[in-house]
Amino acid sequence: MTVVLVVPLLALAAVDGSVPDAGGAPADGGPARVDGGTWDGGFSAAVPASWTLSAKLASGSPARAALVKDLTAKGGGVGETPLSAEEAQALLDDPRAQLVYGDKTVSIVAPSMVSRHRQEHLDLMALFLKPERVEAGRAFVKAHAAKLEEVEKKTGVDRNVIVGILMWESKLGTITGDYRAFNVFTSQAFFIDEASAVALSKADEKKKASPAAQARRVESIRNRARANLLALLRQCKTRGIDALEVKGSWAGALGFPQFMPASLRWADDGNGDGQIDLFDMDDSIASIGRYLQAHGFKDDRTKAVWGYNHEDAYVQGVLAFADALKPAPDAGSAGR
Repeated sequence: MTVVLVVPLLALAAVDGSVPDAGGAPADGGPARVDGGTWDGGFSAAVPASWTLSAKLASGSPARAALVKDLTAKGGGVGETPLSAEEAQALLDDPRAQLVYGDKTVSIVAPSMVSRHRQEHLDLMALFLKPERVEAGRAFVKAHAAKLEEVEKKTGVDRNVIVGILMWESKLGTITGDYRAFNVFTSQAFFIDEASAVALSKADEKKKASPAAQARRVESIRNRARANLLALLRQCKTRGIDALEVKGSWAGALGFPQFMPASLRWADDGNGDGQIDLFDMDDSIASIGRYLQAHGFKDDRTKAVWGYNHEDAYVQGVLAFADALKPAPDAGSAGR
């Protein structure tokens, strides 16, 4: 059986609602094209609104040549197909590729993001543990009982933990994000230094991390974004998908389970139709089960969930929600 990943092709409009007009200039008044097909955005490293991809990946630049070399290299991860040089160049010349999420990248790399993200997870835990959310989770377990039981038997992964992850990642498939994944990863891979400088220009941010710690974080974000960019484009080549139309979260995560492109090797076909569609609930349930199984759920559920998201508050929240889904003990069995 040939398994393919299906990612819905969404509307041409960018996340901010802009579309290139007939002359090549974004309708939102962004950077306009000059003669020769290049972009002149008046790039300023200190002004995120001026950032466009051509500032870093102009035709003939060493950075562009290095990216094309990686995109066309043989090998790669499971399900990845190298692009041809012509395909890679055409993709980078596409007007849609120019979009840079400057302000969002500044927010992501700011030292305060670590504590803000942790607090968001703690806030979500308080929200998701409310009775009405737990009841919604139990209703979901009941509605998908057959598939959850099947995956639990196959992988050894507690069905309630799978549901906990789906609640945390996409509110049980209802929120999946509207950011262009390509632009998320290029923003972080090529503009993270500028974003860090802008973030650290604020005195309160500069106090939150040592220069060495911030440098390590910048490099980690850059490397992770580049790896996911390569995986996304090469996976899309395999599937025949327009990579510039794939949308996900602000981090570039895809579908109901919010898999990063580099994690698609663990995606699974849950409904047996020969395709893997992360916007299909059966496939999403099976994919989470397979991921957690591969990350040692049988031996340590906490470690496996941490492998899904390296944030302690996230792990705590997912497991607390999973435990809350379990039926309360019968009153008559208390004290037995």
